[in-house]
This record gives sequence, C-alpha cells and structure tokens, in this order.
Amino acid sequence: MYQHPTYDDWWKARNARVGLYNVKPALLWVGGLFDAEDCWGAWNSYKAAEKQSPQTNSKIVMGPWYHGQWSSEGSHLGNIRFASNTSDYFQNNLEIPFFNYHLKNKADVKQIAEANIFFTGENNWKKYNQWPPVNVVNTDLFLLTEGKASFNITTQKITKPPQTTGDKIKVITDKIQDIFTFSKPSANFDEYISDPAHPIQYTEDVHNSRTREYMTDDQRFAQRRTDVLTYETDILKNDITVAGPVMADMFTAISTTDADFVVKLIDVFPDEFEYDKNLKSNDKVYPMGGYQMLVRGEIMRGKFRNSFEKPEAFIPNKITEVKFELPDVAHTFKKGHRIMIQVQSSWFPLADRNPQKFIDIYQADDRDFQKATIRIYHDGINNSKIILPVLK
Repeated sequence: MYQHPTYDDWWKARNARVGLYNVKPALLWVGGLFDAEDCWGAWNSYKAAEKQSPQTNSKIVMGPWYHGQWSSEGSHLGNIRFASNTSDYFQNNLEIPFFNYHLKNKADVKQIAEANIFFTGENNWKKYNQWPPVNVVNTDLFLLTEGKASFNITTQKITKPPQTTGDKIKVITDKIQDIFTFSKPSANFDEYISDPAHPIQYTEDVHNSRTREYMTDDQRFAQRRTDVLTYETDILKNDITVAGPVMADMFTAISTTDADFVVKLIDVFPDEFEYDKNLKSNDKVYPMGGYQMLVRGEIMRGKFRNSFEKPEAFIPNKITEVKFELPDVAHTFKKGHRIMIQVQSSWFPLADRNPQKFIDIYQADDRDFQKATIRIYHDGINNSKIILPVLK
C-alpha cells in the first residue's frame, strides 16, 4: 500500500465495482448505515450492479447496524435506540424469504422491494422502487457567520424609507457592508489552527482498539475544541428526511500546501430529550438531552480534492473549492431537533495525521509536520455549504 500512494493501476485492478457486468445470480446487497468497516461499499456496489447489469435481479437492504449486526441483536447501537429489533425484522421478512425463494422455490419475494431502507430518527423501514428515491431534492445548507447553518442566505433589508439624500447614502453604504463585509474580515470566514501534534480524536474516550459505536457517538466533546468549526440550524419546525449521498462543498484557504477536511453531519437532540425507558438499550445511563448524534462523517485529503490519481498542492492563502461526497444517509431530523455541521482537519486515529505539507505522507518524517491556519469562507461569493438530499 505504501508503494501506491495514489489511485494507480494497482488500485484500479482491485476495484470490485468495475467487474459487475452480466451478473447471473439474484443479488441481495445488505449493509449497515453505521458500518465502521465499510458503510460505503454496499451502497455503491449495488449502484454499480444496477448500472452495469440492469437485467440482474438486484436489491438492497440497509439497516441501522454496525458490521454484521444484521445477524445479531439490532435494537440499538451505542447510545442510540431504534425502537424495535431491526435485525429480527430483516431475518424474518427479507433474508429468509429471499433464500427460500431463490434456493428452494418456496414462498415468494413480493414483500422485498428494490430498496428496503431503515430510516433512523423516525425509526421506520421504508420501501422504494429505486435508490436514491425519485422524490429527492438536493438542498443547500449554507454555513454562515456566528456558527449558523441555514437553508437560506438572508441579507439585511431596508424597512424604513430614508428621509434625506444623506440618509439614503448611509443606508446604501451600510447595506453593502452588511452584505459583503469587506471591512470586517472576521465576518467573511471562520478559521482555526490545525496542529498535527494535537489531532482531534474520533471519540471522547480512550480505547485499546477502534470502536464500532463511534458511528453514532455524541459529538459534544469535539464542539468544545477550538480547532473544530460548528454550524447549527435553528430548531426545526418540521421533520426533514435525508435520503442519499451528502455533498460537502466548501471554499477554503489554508496557510500551507495540504490539509485534511473532515465534515460531520449531526442530529442535535432537544435539551429535554429522554428515551422511553421501555426501549431496549445498552443498559448504560447517558444524558441524551442535547445529544449530538453523528449521522455521517467523512474525510477528504485536500490534495486529492480534484483527483485521486493526480494530487495537487494548495497555493497558500488562495481561496480554493474543496467538494466531496459523503456516503449515503437515511435519517430523519425530527421536529424540535437541530441539524449541525462540524468541520475539522484531523480525525485520529481513523485517518493518519496529515503533515499539512504537499508530500508523500508515507515518506514524511517529524520535520515535515507543521501547523496550518484553515479558513472556511461564507462571503456572499464563496458560499460554503452542505448539499443534503432532502426527501419530499
């Protein structure tokens, strides 16, 4: 692996998604929304099979599981509860009928839809004729000043007509400053210092090995750090359901020639939230009021922002677009909750530390590691945002 730091022929030969042509057997792709080993593979192998072998009987099941949880108890993961034994539902209503029909010619598979997806948040199974569903609208969630996230970019409006020419000029001048804020750089961007010597850990606790529960862990520990940017919506007045891949589209300027970008999509529970005590859990007492549930997180090594084959250095302090896709999501942000986005530049030790220098990291030594100032812009022209596939 160290000999192949870019997406070269060696890696391409190991891409299973290019070999799914003319598949003969029926396929039931099964994966976990919170599969720490591979929450990306089942989604995208299914999509590749649909494209390359449209004649194949190919269906997908995604439950709220860690890797393999579909074969064990599936009522909770970490501190998050799913209101039912989702694994039991899968085994009895999807898995056993599938094999009975295709291997024993028994029963039928009418109840198995093209896409059988469990939506966390509302804790319901949904069935669709395709994935992502047809009634999904890609919707911009803008990262704004003062830690705000909003589906709208708003500007100050003149509510009272000016009485004099002097007043009119002042109002117009104030309006321009409010919109563009060129005289107030702090309103054009947010920034933090990323220090490889003090990386942001992926979980609050200390462990001997990587956990599987981190995929739904509380993110309040990260929000407390000065090298994590946090953006949050107002309290939601209606449910918002997200179904499909999420896109991060950020405009950044960094003081060095490389950096990592971690984007986390988070469901913030109401302060007074408590689970029904009758719901099965991990038997641990945890304060769920204000819980920041990790719904999806992903990392992009900045030098690969345009190509995994041909990495590119950043030009220090030049505004640059970094756009990348997060794995699919099936989650409902309930009325009374908030949507939060966190942005950071390390996720240790899930990803190795970036020296923040354009270099083959496998060959880096201690002298190559350096601090970097990272800026995320929202200046009216360079509008950083997260694109959510909202189900209508």
